[in-house]
Amino acid sequence: MTAPPRVTIGVPVHDGERYLPEALAALERQDLGDFAVVVADNASTDGTQEIAREAAARDPRFTYVRHEVNIGGGHNAAWLLDHARSPLFAWAYHDDLRDPAWLRRSVEVLDDAGPGAVCAVPRVVLVDTEGREVGEHQDGDADLAGGLAASAPHRRLGTVLRRMVGQVGFGLMRTAAARAAGGVRVSTAGEMVLPAALALAGRLEVVPERGLLHIRAHDQRHGGDRASEAAWVDPSRPRTVFPYSRSTFLLLGAVGAAPLDVVERARCAATVLGRWTVPGWRTVAGDLVRLPQDAGLVGSRRRTT
Repeated sequence: MTAPPRVTIGVPVHDGERYLPEALAALERQDLGDFAVVVADNASTDGTQEIAREAAARDPRFTYVRHEVNIGGGHNAAWLLDHARSPLFAWAYHDDLRDPAWLRRSVEVLDDAGPGAVCAVPRVVLVDTEGREVGEHQDGDADLAGGLAASAPHRRLGTVLRRMVGQVGFGLMRTAAARAAGGVRVSTAGEMVLPAALALAGRLEVVPERGLLHIRAHDQRHGGDRASEAAWVDPSRPRTVFPYSRSTFLLLGAVGAAPLDVVERARCAATVLGRWTVPGWRTVAGDLVRLPQDAGLVGSRRRTT
């Protein structure tokens, strides 16, 4: 049996023909060669299949897998992690771009940090539909790096939640650690749960170079409204009550499942409440206001501006 490559890069995609060629070309240009790319096509109806098959025919490191029904973006991302054979894993979304040095530098950062580090976190540059820079995450300061790499789990967790360091989910992670942390939570409130669970599991090391990851902002990206978010995560559940305020329970569940002693578990639970729940009280209020629409008791009105 052939030994697996060191890194698996999972590309979940649904109807991504506009940006997928550029995203796959960026992965093909990585200057560290020991990796495999798995494109998981979530029942696309456009040219995604042809684009991905052409990439697999051109480069033996690429594999194409197709789901014949739309299982949802959350389940598709989870499938990629579940089926990865490599010790290191990263998601690369079809509309984002990676600099040729992204993978090599991420591996180097993890190697230098040792086994106590579970993820190499990229800094993020935001680009528009044409790839022009339009902004960046404020993620290069010492407080962010120091907090993520702190020895105490509650300090790392506090930094992730206070600074909303969601790009942990775009980083290079140890596959076993990501699975032990629960992987992808298929929930509209689940975006920050894996970053938080990884912070509980070990150190998160920031890759210092700016511009290794470009996240594209465009009007087809999921999450523009509650309905599109729910449909992307799990189309079998288009309506979900309390979709965002449930994040507190998911985060507390991650704390409960983490291998922590009693004192540190209590500190982490308090961190969730103090750094996430209380500052996000408007989210709970918004879910209460929208409960009749989310429950399907009255018609919803989509925002048009």
